Amino acid sequence: MNELTDQQLSQVNNIVQTLLEATEHFHELIKRKEMNQSIYTLSSIVEGFSSVSNVISSHSNELDKKRKKLEAQLLQTAQLLEKGNTTKISEVLQFTLLPLLKSICDITSKEFVEIEEDKVCTIGVFSSHGNPRRFIPNPRLNALIQESERQHARLLFFESTDIDFTKNEINADICVNSNWERIRVPFPDVINNVGTGKRSLAERKLRRVIPFTSYHVGNKFQLPKLIAKHRKYAELLVPFQLCRNENIIFEFLQKNNKVVFKALSSNRGENIFFVTKKGSRYILSEHKKEKVLSYDAFTNWLRTVILGKKDRFIIQRYIHTRTKNGEPYHIRAHVQKNGEGLWVLTHIYPRVGNKKSNLSNVATDGRVEDFHAFLEQEFGKNGATYEHDILRLSLELAQYLDKLHYFALDELGIDLAIDEHGKYWMHEANNGPQTAYHEEKRAINTIAYARYIAKNKIVHKDTVVNSDFQANISNLAFAPTNGNVRLAVLEKPNINKEEENFLIELAQTARKEEVNFFTFTPNDIDYNEMLIKGNFFENGKWVAKIVTYPEVIYDRTNLRGNTNVSFLYGELSDIQFINKWPVEYQLRSNIYQNLLEEDNLANCMPAFKSVTRTRDIFQYLDKYKKVMLRTETGSFLGEAHYIKKMENGKYQLSHDKSCKVYNELPLLNKFKKLISETNLVIQEDPRENLNTISVHLMENPFHEWEMVSSYVKLHSCSKSSNEKVSLTNYLHSKEDSQDMNHIEKDIRLLSSKAASSLKRVYGEKITEVVVELGLDESKNLFLLETHPLGPNYIYDKFELSKHIIRYVNDFVTK
Repeated sequence: MNELTDQQLSQVNNIVQTLLEATEHFHELIKRKEMNQSIYTLSSIVEGFSSVSNVISSHSNELDKKRKKLEAQLLQTAQLLEKGNTTKISEVLQFTLLPLLKSICDITSKEFVEIEEDKVCTIGVFSSHGNPRRFIPNPRLNALIQESERQHARLLFFESTDIDFTKNEINADICVNSNWERIRVPFPDVINNVGTGKRSLAERKLRRVIPFTSYHVGNKFQLPKLIAKHRKYAELLVPFQLCRNENIIFEFLQKNNKVVFKALSSNRGENIFFVTKKGSRYILSEHKKEKVLSYDAFTNWLRTVILGKKDRFIIQRYIHTRTKNGEPYHIRAHVQKNGEGLWVLTHIYPRVGNKKSNLSNVATDGRVEDFHAFLEQEFGKNGATYEHDILRLSLELAQYLDKLHYFALDELGIDLAIDEHGKYWMHEANNGPQTAYHEEKRAINTIAYARYIAKNKIVHKDTVVNSDFQANISNLAFAPTNGNVRLAVLEKPNINKEEENFLIELAQTARKEEVNFFTFTPNDIDYNEMLIKGNFFENGKWVAKIVTYPEVIYDRTNLRGNTNVSFLYGELSDIQFINKWPVEYQLRSNIYQNLLEEDNLANCMPAFKSVTRTRDIFQYLDKYKKVMLRTETGSFLGEAHYIKKMENGKYQLSHDKSCKVYNELPLLNKFKKLISETNLVIQEDPRENLNTISVHLMENPFHEWEMVSSYVKLHSCSKSSNEKVSLTNYLHSKEDSQDMNHIEKDIRLLSSKAASSLKRVYGEKITEVVVELGLDESKNLFLLETHPLGPNYIYDKFELSKHIIRYVNDFVTK
């Protein structure tokens, strides 16, 4: 093992000290028999100890012996925890495990180097998205600079583009005697990271070598979801749901006639809407504006504002928290970690809004008041009790949320309120709260905690992502690098034989063109080490090896836009993707509408409509006789239900590999079930039969659309599956093959127009498109579907492989 630096040894020492604190906390949980939290905490302890186990074992024989004993005790504790034997666990902790861990702490404290007490601490003030000096409010900026001078620290303001990883240096702005200078200096001792949003690749690399003070607690959905999962303090949460579809929203409105819609990224009172249901009407309020909507108008508002971008809003029950004068209010508790790493209350104050508004935000015509005087005025003799409880709750919540985030938080703004029944509610907790009225107080703890982190070399685990693959404990070999560009296919964990055949074809094409190629899944990424378990096709079989991030990725997962894996695309955001379309981000009806507004496409677009009730479907069937029913979001191909109204009054429904005939009532019930599960779009089906022409296009290096493959999906209710034949063979099998030559040219032209139209609307994220077309009895072409991503079924594996490798070589050339 390579010799570790003093800084790394000091970091290991502080991880061990943190593990001791966590184990003492685990002991308290066991005494209280809080089993769920105990399991969670023990898992964190085991994971933390495994990260320093190799260093401890290699340092000395004495430490190695203690390490082996401790691992045995942790294993025994885990086994006892599975059996629920809390008495025996408490005994092991008190008499064996804790004393052993304390003795290890004593050794590491003496032998592992710490930072000198009198050293000037350099604190990097950093953001992935720009130099913080340019967007931090001036009062905060001045307070931080003045406090850093008092605490013997030096502030360095920089961003991602200022980092030189080859020399471990940064270009930074510093303030000297009220004047700003630009200097080049070594990496700082600690980084106070500012703001949220996607992290740059540079930030993720920086987190591996320098301690950071701040970690994100998640948005307005992720944090309450985490609290609800672990149950403690869940009673403080306002009931909520993520707005995934209309059905969820209307069910929530049935139980709660007054609700609040909040954008997950909203702040300062923006993108917050209040809705009250009164009979068949909906009263919509935003700030001081109010309007009454009918059911249809409200449904349209939901689709365009709330569901227009998938999973961007939550819906909450409205909680009546107003003053005696009818003004909305909440109490903001700003809590921080101090110079000893302990939680303290920096400032607490009521925020009171205008009585004509539903918001208690200072930015929207509100005010702040004194905490003690406000409670005394509003609640009289109960004010003292409420004051005591809220002060206690503020610190307890901070400590609890910190534990849920592996002790990695540094400050929180916690919003609490008391309803008319005296019940406490927590509206939200967020990082980096607004501190316009107490910047000096905030700066004291901000600088002190940064110095504490720097002195103790505490590197916190990233709380957002847990890696299934951990390169540091893997026995896999590293893939050799030969300087060639690396191309990877991001795949789902389980693929079929057809997909594997495509990957083999792509691997062979890549080898001929001297491109390094591998595949991986979302579970194969070590986010901490920025390494991947890649699968390489060698000598006729797939071989797993550890590899660094590739330069180019071809995504076959169709997961982009899914909030459950947003961290995946955030992690890989600096890598060139061949296809970037967020599958679950856009509504199908919005895409259709954008295409309909193109003059050269309007005449070939079948009629369509968003479905709100079963009546919509039957009206379309009565009018057009044949229709297609598709989901508004999600996978764009292979999900359609094809419905035909027969002459005998029955209905023929085809979906996937099945084809059934229904009477009206059973079909009505099926439609009700579909509508309850997801939002749907109905579309006229103008085809003379159920055959569909599928065209796959990709951009070439000159930004021109080229046809990768074209085929026809033949469908018959007498067959168990859909047969596929090449477009050319299909057209020339017709008697009027002369006309078919013209139709083939028209198919190519219409497909390119559709792809170009999508590109104009949605921009550079579209580099490949699948277009589905149909022919009516008069041989008119209709645009049935446009899927701005790769095909579910790959018809021509060789041609697609060639196009992908050409894209990669073009990327290298650029």
